[in-house]
Amino acid sequence: MSCPAEPRAFPLTRRFPERRARRQLRDAVLDFILESGVRVRASGMTHVTVLERELPLAWRESALARQARGWIVLLDDGERLVTCYRRGDASHFLRRKPKRRMSEAQLLRA
Repeated sequence: MSCPAEPRAFPLTRRFPERRARRQLRDAVLDFILESGVRVRASGMTHVTVLERELPLAWRESALARQARGWIVLLDDGERLVTCYRRGDASHFLRRKPKRRMSEAQLLRA
């Protein structure tokens, strides 16, 4: 079994290319995350990260799977790439995030 095929194109926000370049997320790793990652809806965005336990056995020890560890890619409601960042505890971090975006009134009270 080989790694995922050519992913579908995702539109970008204006700043995504800058953020990706600054954080050094390679094209092949980004494609792997978007095709093989698990989507979690939290804080008004879709967070995509690769969970090794969700990958087919043949892919778990691949170079792309190792490089994708800890990356989180954010998509907005229009499926546009917003930003990307890396966390050592990506899956744990996403489980703790609030599931809904805060309202304006809640933001003012905080």
